[in-house]
Amino acid sequence: MRLLLVALVLLMGFGCRKPEATAPPQARLIVRYLDRDAVLDLRDVPSEGPWRVMNAGQWEPLEVRWKVGAPRIGAAVVGRTAPDWVLLEDPAQDTHRVVMRGPGPEELRERNQRMDPDDRDALAVLGVLWVLGWTRW
Repeated sequence: MRLLLVALVLLMGFGCRKPEATAPPQARLIVRYLDRDAVLDLRDVPSEGPWRVMNAGQWEPLEVRWKVGAPRIGAAVVGRTAPDWVLLEDPAQDTHRVVMRGPGPEELRERNQRMDPDDRDALAVLGVLWVLGWTRW
């Protein structure tokens, strides 16, 4: 039993280390889609040159507008909806897979419901009464 307790204390001591500090991003690229945004944090400021985005299996040029400052922030707008992730290619031809941020299609659908639950229930009862009245004939 003591051996188990000593082993548990040792495991807790090694497993509970403080996380290593990471450097803040030097640049951030925000790709805005119709429904959500893709945000790419970069450790180094990207070199000048064209960015590209994977759109329907094809690499397309991406017009990025960079703001001066620290951290350097760039933004681009893409005119179609996106999946849960997107592929970007930087000027050095490194490919980045970026997970989309913001509410997904299911969450947007639920949030954009125009009827509140009481109205939906009342409409359902009215529909049932209509069906029952129609079947009597």
